[in-house]
Amino acid sequence: MNKMKILLIALTVFLSLNAFSAKPVLKFKNHKFRIIQFTDLHWVAGAKQYDDSTFALIRKSIEVEKPDLAVFTGDIVFSANAVEGWRELISLMNTLKTPFAVAFGNHDAEADCPKSEALSLLQKSSYNLTVNADKSIAGLGNCALPILSETGRENRWIIYLFDSQASSQLKTVRGYDWIKYNQINWYRQQSKIYTRKDNGKALPSLAFFHIPLQEYGIIRNEKETLGNRSEEVCSPALNTGLFASFIEMNDVIGVFCGHDHNNDFIGSLDNICLAYGRKTGYVSAYKEILERGSRVIDLYEDEAKFDTYIWALSGQCLNYSFKRN
Repeated sequence: MNKMKILLIALTVFLSLNAFSAKPVLKFKNHKFRIIQFTDLHWVAGAKQYDDSTFALIRKSIEVEKPDLAVFTGDIVFSANAVEGWRELISLMNTLKTPFAVAFGNHDAEADCPKSEALSLLQKSSYNLTVNADKSIAGLGNCALPILSETGRENRWIIYLFDSQASSQLKTVRGYDWIKYNQINWYRQQSKIYTRKDNGKALPSLAFFHIPLQEYGIIRNEKETLGNRSEEVCSPALNTGLFASFIEMNDVIGVFCGHDHNNDFIGSLDNICLAYGRKTGYVSAYKEILERGSRVIDLYEDEAKFDTYIWALSGQCLNYSFKRN
């Protein structure tokens, strides 16, 4: 075999590997971009019937709704042998060829697969977009995902993912942990960077994480709030000011979480939309009353606006539109 043939074969192999490993670019199509949120899969080793039902629901909802991005807001794996659960999810998303990202939940930190190992598994998938953007801040998987214009030349929206931690590490504070100040400072720095790139204009953004903020408790019983609110808001005992930073940076217009299995409500506070996803996993952690499903979010390329609804096998419901005033 001559040198030219060897070079051509090497180049072909390199290009093939590079094409396989290239990450998807998030872009608007026909001025729309669709996100589907799955939350609280609660995969349990040995609960095959429930786990199969969960993954069948994810497959069906993606096939029907055809999202541009799937976001999993935590509590993916709930048991021992957690690596198997993560591998099943990754295999499914690879088969569906759907870009996806994960914000870790409190139970993901408690399973026998550390979050660092789970992140390593995720990063082997060419469809995974989850990265650990800053090793110096709390948690894993904090990152910002820009969505480009249809032409691919400009940022139009930003998706922020936060690790909302697990349980409080302070003896003086009980309950759930909280999004730390260094995570909030990281977000503020990212927001400034994207604002500068867009000539001083704040880009409309969404935030996804697992444990709800205390502000969810404010809108829970408001007349205009839509959806199921059968469960008290299980937020951290401390309020570290993430919501205030969203207001000050003037970019995040929607916040989406999971954690509370009997809540899927959505409402607004101070010109920011606060919403739950619909629990996706069929394994019950306590008495649960909602049909399993997902939340669909449609973004508009040239407006700080989105439409959203709950998708379940029985159909879609709880249609809601939000536009930044």
